[in-house]
Amino acid sequence: MRKLQKLCVLVLIVGLVMSFVGCNDEGGKDSTVSFESFSPPSIYVDNKSGERLVAYKGSLNPNYLISGIPPFATNHGLAKNNSLFNATGDFALILITEDQYNKNKNNIAAAVVFAEIYAFYNHEATNNNRFQISSKSGGSGRITLNNPTNWNIEIRKDGPTGEVLGYVAAQMTNTVLRVNAPDDYRLYPIFKRYVASDKEIYDAIPRYTTGDLTGQPYAKNFTLETANGTDSWNLGTLSGLVNMSLSSGSFYLRLNNTAGTSVFFYRGDEIQLTSTGLKGIPPGNTRIYSVKIPRNPDGTYPTTATVSPLKIGTEGNQKTFTRTSFKLGYIYDINVSGADESVLTLGEITESENPLDIEAIFGR
Repeated sequence: MRKLQKLCVLVLIVGLVMSFVGCNDEGGKDSTVSFESFSPPSIYVDNKSGERLVAYKGSLNPNYLISGIPPFATNHGLAKNNSLFNATGDFALILITEDQYNKNKNNIAAAVVFAEIYAFYNHEATNNNRFQISSKSGGSGRITLNNPTNWNIEIRKDGPTGEVLGYVAAQMTNTVLRVNAPDDYRLYPIFKRYVASDKEIYDAIPRYTTGDLTGQPYAKNFTLETANGTDSWNLGTLSGLVNMSLSSGSFYLRLNNTAGTSVFFYRGDEIQLTSTGLKGIPPGNTRIYSVKIPRNPDGTYPTTATVSPLKIGTEGNQKTFTRTSFKLGYIYDINVSGADESVLTLGEITESENPLDIEAIFGR
């Protein structure tokens, strides 16, 4: 009887362990899933879905497995495998249910995606990144997304700061956004781009350019009337309807050089590069620079910040900006004139809320 009891206890322990650990034999490599929170995490997930989830970085590949996420977990820290998180950059955080994981161990790429989120990891910063898995994710309703643009697009519900329902990468077709159905959805696309030279994420909120809603964030309504309701959305149609209003941890300088010599933009004593990685402004050229605004202690950005000293000129003759207070996301235009290096002059700085040509800032 004691041997039988010991055997039952052993079977129970093995069963509990296997509920927390999965092995994936694809490619001859075993992958272990842990549902524990890791410390220090620096990548957090709030799981409001009620499902036990398994997270991957970038794609459903056994080599890109991160860790498990318990249901209703708050502030759950994901594992930071050095091979996956050895550099700053953006990525897709892909999640499947534990059930899908177990059913597709030998071909994990065939698993049904529960949620896909646009994520960002700053290897050098101390600020943490927190991602929320919506209770609306993973349902039977489907919205097929086609994104012919050069931007990664995040899909939010009810407003530009609402729940994140999904993500479609740049130049991707037939990405399925799974949502609970039947239900009504008012969805907002948020265009995102990571600029490696800035180590910063830039957001663009599409806005109407004509009609009664001019200046308002663009949105699209979906009504999924049945449990398996389907619809589709070609995000390429936005280009004909909206402009982009940039929002990021920066303001923008548009510097027009009418002087007879090349000039440089300095922050302190350091020459700054444009957002496309160019250095300096030749005579007769205009360049756009993004200038980071320091974060608040809670990780957010202030609407206005004092940034100094900012200077334009050459190594031998630098002119300091008279203005030091700048607004988040605003554009500041200034002309540089003078026949040569010795007589450089800065014109008056003008402030504008008008959206910039995004491709002129970031390039393709």
